[in-house]
Order: sequence, then structure tokens, then C-alpha cells
Amino acid sequence: MHRSQGLCKGISLILLVALLGACGGGGDGDTPSAVTYTIEGQLSGLATGQSVSISNNGTDTLTLGSNGAFNFPRAVPANAAYAVTVRAQPAGQRCNVSQGSGNASGNVANVEVRCEALVPNTVTIGGNVSGLGAGKVVVLQNNGADDLTVSANGGFTFSTNVAANAAYAVSVLTQPAGQNCVLTQASGTASASVSSVELTCRNLVAGVVRPVYLSDTYREDRAGLLAQANAQGANGYAYLTGFASSANDFVNLYVRDLPTTYTWEALDPQNTVAGLQAQLNTQGTRGFAHSTFLVDSVVYVRDVAGFAPFSYELLPSQTTSAGFLTQANGQGDRGFFFLGEFAIGGSTVAIYSKDSSSARYTYELQTGTSAATPDAFLTQANAQGQQGYRFIGEYSFSGNAGNDAFRNVYVRDTAQSATFEYQALPATASATALVTQANAEGELGSVFYGPVTFFPGGFSQPGVARHLYIRPVNCSGTLICRPVSPL
Repeated sequence: MHRSQGLCKGISLILLVALLGACGGGGDGDTPSAVTYTIEGQLSGLATGQSVSISNNGTDTLTLGSNGAFNFPRAVPANAAYAVTVRAQPAGQRCNVSQGSGNASGNVANVEVRCEALVPNTVTIGGNVSGLGAGKVVVLQNNGADDLTVSANGGFTFSTNVAANAAYAVSVLTQPAGQNCVLTQASGTASASVSSVELTCRNLVAGVVRPVYLSDTYREDRAGLLAQANAQGANGYAYLTGFASSANDFVNLYVRDLPTTYTWEALDPQNTVAGLQAQLNTQGTRGFAHSTFLVDSVVYVRDVAGFAPFSYELLPSQTTSAGFLTQANGQGDRGFFFLGEFAIGGSTVAIYSKDSSSARYTYELQTGTSAATPDAFLTQANAQGQQGYRFIGEYSFSGNAGNDAFRNVYVRDTAQSATFEYQALPATASATALVTQANAEGELGSVFYGPVTFFPGGFSQPGVARHLYIRPVNCSGTLICRPVSPL
């Protein structure tokens, strides 16, 4: 070996090129580079001055301003899938892709994108797909017809135009296997071509509870609410709360999440802490858990599959976050869950409830986020959720110093290893839209927490309204796993 190296060093410059292979450089130890293939094609019919955007596999995007050959900058691995779609249509035209998908067993050069002028006074309807799994397909419709099968992320356009200024309404006809896809910005009046419809797909999680929601006539009087709640309870729906989508749109919201039925009772409100605690515990021994407070009554519910009996303790409300943690964690060690605070008889009390389950609770406080953005809250909540903590709400502690008055409260059941995922979706404009949104999230295993308003510009500025959803994973049995009625 040493002699060979010496020989190479002594070779004249004239012979160097011829003997390079013998002296090293590219021996058997080199790792061959991965085989990749290019994706190319032809664009035709594009009008002068117009441009069209196309993408491969929803990520590699080209904007083309003239007819002729095109090629995507990113090659794909050998035998990998490719799927060319139109991401943005040219004004006044519609472009369609042919021979645009398959598996690359060699360089692909036969993709064709053909553009044609729109019929006068018509516009296209389209948008973008994200999160669709490899090999999955979802079928969309516009206005209840014009079926469109989508098999890749990226842009899509329905083949049938609609008249200018006509209504459009995109819907999901068939969901992809193992996924649930949700539409946003899916309806309106098409004054011009539409490319803003968004379809977001997410994987279903096996073994999670998928709640179903419905709304009913708004009732808060005792007789009306009891009649309605017991009728819905017989069908397995539990009353959650009254909900206002707008100043003129009030409903009662119900949820069905387990194969059980419910019976409801309402008793007269109490004027003292002792009186309320006695009433709560009397009902608890009968299997009725506290549900909510109304103006003229205290509402209780019996779940035939619940963890009866129930017991309650009412303790003085704490003015500092440290005092709250000491009290709540002490109660949690004994299996008592913090339901919330209630003002009665000139005092404010913290209400704790215990059922017959083995749940034990520990509490965590984080910086309040009502003055932050929804994304800032989600970052915090999802970090807590991965540690098994469910968000309860933001509380004010008047005894805290400085700007530390507002804290977010989280709770974890130490008897199980659940985790939680959080989403803050845009607030809906109607109760019907809320139920549609809640059921789409319910299909993914998420429970509706309720409306939350954020004030990133300060409390003097208009807030950002969101609907908060929580998805429990590997969670069973206790209050933190299910939709719960607020105090």
C-alpha cells in the first residue's frame, strides 16, 4: 500500500489524468447518491399577460407566465408519488392538468397543463387542500353537485363554472379513510373567481370518544328547561349551557358522548353557604351531581352510568395564586375536583366535588393569556396538555402583586396518563354554524370547551373571539375527560 502511494507521487504530470483511477478517488467505499427523477411538462393556451401557479405534491410551486415547457425545481425520489395541481388560476381562464399524477419510475416529461378562456359571465370555484394523507382521497361537491375527487394536497378547482354573482357552497361528500376533513370559507357569492376555499384534513384517533352536539330552543326558566333537558336526556343528550351566537341567536346546547341517559332536577336556590352545601350533599347521595346555577334554581343531573354517589365541600375562596394552589392540591389529593367559585350569602366560596372514581387531582398555574394572541395561548395550553393538564379557565387573584393577578388554571388526574390537545377555531356567526363546527371537531374526538375572547391589542380594543376545543387522548372516566357544564 505504501509502495503504491509512492509510485503515484512519482508519476509525471502527463500521465496523471490517465492514472487517477489507479491512485484513488471514487473507490468502492463511496456511497452512491439516491436516484431521483425530474417532473416536467408543457403549458398551452395561457393568454398573454396572464400567469398560472401549479404545484407538485402540494409544496413545490411554479408560477408560469408563458406557454411552453416547464420543470419543477425539486426532483422526486425514484418510484415516489407525484401529483401536479393548479394552485392559482389565471384571471378569465381555467387551466386543467392531465397526466399529472403517478409514481416516478423515470424522468416524467408528459404532464400537460391546458388553459382555456372562461365562458363570459362565469367564474371558477376552487381552493386549497392541506393535511390529506398519502394515498387518501376526498370527494367534494359544489352546490350539491359537480363531484370533485381530490387525491393530493394543493390547489383544486371544480370543473363546472358558476354564473358571476351566483351563490356557491362547497361541501364534503365523502371523507378519506381514517381522516376527517373540515371546510372553511366554503360558501358565499362569487362576484369573481374563488380560490379561497380551505379544506383541512386530520387523522382520526382510534379509541377516542367522539361527542355529538345539538341545539334546542333557549330556555332558562325552571319548568321549561327541566322538560327540555329530560326529553333530551332520555335520548342520551346532556345539557351543557345556554349559548348566545349573536344578540338575537340564543340556544340551549346539548352533547352526547357516552351510551347513557340523564335525569334532571332543579331545586330552590340557597341563601347561605351551609344551606347550599347541605343541598349539594343531599342530592349527591341520591346520585345527582351539580350541573349549573340558574336565576331561580340549582340544577342537578343524574347520569345512570356516572360515578355516584357525590360529595361536596365549600371552602373560602382564595385571593392569591399560592393560596389557591395549596387549597386545590390539598383537596385534589383527597379526590375533590375544583368546580369553580360561587358568590352566596355575602361570601365567595370555592366548590369542590368528589365522585366514586379513583381520580386524584393536581393543579398548575400559568401566566394569564387573555391579553395575548390565540396562538400564544395555544402554545401554552398544548405544552401543558402534553404533560396531562387540562385547561380549566383564567382566574383573577386580587391578592397577587403587580400584573400577576390573572393566571390560567390547569388540572391533571394523577391516576391516569391522559394528554390533551387544544384548538382555537374562529367564532361562528350562528348557533347552526356552531353545531356544525362542534360536530366536525367531535368526530375527531374534541370536546367543546366554550367561547374565549383574547385582547392582544389591550382591553380597550375589540377582542378576538375563538371557540376553544380540547381533545383528550387516553383519557377515561373523570370530569377532565368529558364536556362539562360551567358554573
